[in-house]
Amino acid sequence: RQQNTQRFYLGHDDDILCLAIHPLKDYVATGQVGRDSSIHIWDTETIKPLSVLKGYHQYGVCAVDFSADGKRLASVGIDDNHTIVLWDWKKGEKLSAVRGSKDKIFVVKINPYMPDKLITVGIKHMKFWRRAGGGLIGRKGCTGALGRTDTMMCAVYGWTEEMAFSGTSTGDVCIWRDVFLIKTVKAHDGPVFSMHALEKGFVTGGKDGVVALWDDTFERCLKTYAIKRAALAPGSKGLLLEDNPSIRAISLGHGHILVGTKNGEILEVDKSGPITLLVQGHMEGEVWGLATHPHLPICATVSDDKTLRIWDLSPSHCMLAVRKLKKGGRCCCFSPDGKALAVGLNDGSFLIVNADTLEDLVSFQHRKDVISEIRFSPGAGKYLAVASCDNFVDIYNVMSSKRVGICKGASSYITHMDWDIRGKLLQVNTGAKEQLFFEAPRGKKQTIPSLEVEKIGWASWTSVLGSCCEGIWPIIGEVTDVTASCLTSDSKVLATGDDFGFVKLFRYPAKGKFGKFKRYVAHSTHVTNVRWTYDDGLLVTVGGADTSLMLWTYEMEGHRDSRQCDSEESDLDSEEDGG
Repeated sequence: RQQNTQRFYLGHDDDILCLAIHPLKDYVATGQVGRDSSIHIWDTETIKPLSVLKGYHQYGVCAVDFSADGKRLASVGIDDNHTIVLWDWKKGEKLSAVRGSKDKIFVVKINPYMPDKLITVGIKHMKFWRRAGGGLIGRKGCTGALGRTDTMMCAVYGWTEEMAFSGTSTGDVCIWRDVFLIKTVKAHDGPVFSMHALEKGFVTGGKDGVVALWDDTFERCLKTYAIKRAALAPGSKGLLLEDNPSIRAISLGHGHILVGTKNGEILEVDKSGPITLLVQGHMEGEVWGLATHPHLPICATVSDDKTLRIWDLSPSHCMLAVRKLKKGGRCCCFSPDGKALAVGLNDGSFLIVNADTLEDLVSFQHRKDVISEIRFSPGAGKYLAVASCDNFVDIYNVMSSKRVGICKGASSYITHMDWDIRGKLLQVNTGAKEQLFFEAPRGKKQTIPSLEVEKIGWASWTSVLGSCCEGIWPIIGEVTDVTASCLTSDSKVLATGDDFGFVKLFRYPAKGKFGKFKRYVAHSTHVTNVRWTYDDGLLVTVGGADTSLMLWTYEMEGHRDSRQCDSEESDLDSEEDGG
């Protein structure tokens, strides 16, 4: 946290749904999705697994919790019965298992005083369990005269073995003694998404963007913190997207409250009030748009979440600027001088903004379908090529703000686009695996033999088709397998991203079938875009539904050229900004 650096546990091979921290040691339990899904318990110092638990959860693990002595672990599956399993995790043995509920379960908590007891909460579900041999016996929470069981979002145990507290989807905290509801307290406006027990008292977080501190009986609210831009500590890096973001996770550590928001932010709230932003990323929807700056260590991303963001790729790794857009977007591009930024939106419109302030310079709409790629011509950036999912590329004169050409003849949506060095030719890839060429700026279709294509000097290469990159396609290939590529400025190494979540490096040109490559894993879903920085020192990648922006350092070793992509040593190391 002090050095603003990250390390990664790479033992998982699919999306991670839950985590819990060991009460006594620097161990973490994380659960993933998958056919025979696993829970990994690993050491945060060595980043090595201590135990991998599998064999009981089909489909995935949605909640985990350690016992107070750290010897046991409880887990909940996302199968139809939301199976609950109690483990002796060091031995890797199941102690007990039971069907939890037909409806979703969100949280499991082991009783800190009686490790044979636990609670689960979920949709219209509050259940108290105790271990009986290889099973668990459950009792529903008795609401008595206080009515039916609400949907519960979170829960904690209190300061005696029979006290428990749960947060509801309507903003109440329910106070339980044994299995009986004894009282409800209005805590938040909207759902109480998270709660955590302190040394003396509790902290809760809700959809209303408020963090509340409570006494040890939930009688009195001692203090509230509104998560607002005005409360950001001086010198805090990054920018809060909006005031009062929905709070989804809350935890405590070192005298601070850690807060996770729906907007992809992790914040640290000092008990005296100031807020520090630790990490942030994109929100719901997928991230496809990515562009690196022509001469600075920064990049831009645009997402379905209707935001355009600028990121610092130097060690601060913070978000430098953000603006909200009227629609989501899937592509962006800096002008050759780095002063303007073009952004293609999902309603068929596009805009050019000032790259520093993100304020509008011009905007256009000639299409109704998603703008899939956007590219300034090289040199003075006189022309802007705008590709859409309705099979056309429009060419605009940037200075006169007029459309000067239309490229017709593609039989499918446009996926990739590059200019030649002279700014007179466009190379286009389509969803039908066509590699097409158009004369610019008029947009007349050209036929160019593949040997000639190699001789042309290209201002950029992000194409995934043609004889130069035949080798990047895997053995079993659909059109969508390789989603993105980017060539280094010395034309030696082609980076690709694919639908399996892999980032690969190939020697360029990658001719012939099934070229040799080096493969790197970090994204949990398809990699939607890859770009080298201006000096080829970093590779930047974005993952669609994982909303993550990842940075990979790329090193040349002294005594040999480590750019040989099939050599033994790893050339890429990952750092993660968003997500």
